[in-house]
Amino acid sequence: MPISRTLSGTLLVAGAATLWGVSGTAARVVMDAGLAPDRFAELRLTLAAAILLSWVALRRREELRLNRREILAYACFGTLGLIGVQLFYFEAINRIPISISLVIEYSAPLLVALWVRFVWGRRLPWLVWVAIPGAIAGLVLVLGVGNDTGSLSWVGIAFSVGAALSYAYYSLHSESLMRTRSPVSVLGIGLAFGAVALGIALPWWSFPWSVLSQVAATSPVSAPTYLYVLFVVIVGTVIPFAMFLAGVRRVRADGATVTAMLEPIIAGAIAWSLLGQVLSPLQVIGGLGVLAAVTLAQLSRARFEAKA
Repeated sequence: MPISRTLSGTLLVAGAATLWGVSGTAARVVMDAGLAPDRFAELRLTLAAAILLSWVALRRREELRLNRREILAYACFGTLGLIGVQLFYFEAINRIPISISLVIEYSAPLLVALWVRFVWGRRLPWLVWVAIPGAIAGLVLVLGVGNDTGSLSWVGIAFSVGAALSYAYYSLHSESLMRTRSPVSVLGIGLAFGAVALGIALPWWSFPWSVLSQVAATSPVSAPTYLYVLFVVIVGTVIPFAMFLAGVRRVRADGATVTAMLEPIIAGAIAWSLLGQVLSPLQVIGGLGVLAAVTLAQLSRARFEAKA
């Protein structure tokens, strides 16, 4: 794999992680306004699917045709993957501290690497097996997990594990699906199946539309909730997920999920620079450790595959 391809894929995933980190505040505002997490996920996926499918219909309509086998594959990708990672995470953080849930969820790169090596039979450089645990250890320091261990819930931990499994699954499955379709098409079709599934489970006639016109007490800018929803849909869903899948196409699922571990680091940096939150020395060390681990993993992968 050329270094330039690795660099572009890494930058795409890092960009996606940045946008996810930026949009987290807006998502919090929407839920503080009174929109339940499952309803928020339903609206988010439906609007994102509508935008992406419209784009694909105008430019690559032939990629919207699915055979029976593909229908099942995309239904699983949309429901078990794209829906699962959101709902499991939301359920987890309702029961355990966010820091612990994030560390568990971001163990997904290790799951992906194990699957790639022992199920797909694809060799990985030995430095990757060092970098992934190193990055997880860095996240533990950044998120201050040791301060939260007194409020554990086994149900919350189980949901966090579910989020990690869903994340690993959709990363791996997207790599397979993109062998025949573009990242935008794969994402749009997957989101559409997820939106339909949520629409059946949560009928639209019971949607709390009145919430969208309200202004949350935690809103940094006085604006109706629907504007924050649109921000999350475009900046926090359509663009970053498309960037992530484009990154998967370049550095594969194992490389993309390692780079995406930068998301909590980027979110912390944003909070530090814009909100004045103070980072402890251990958090800074942990953040530098994650950056070093991601860099080590990507450089070792690029050199390994260039020699293969």
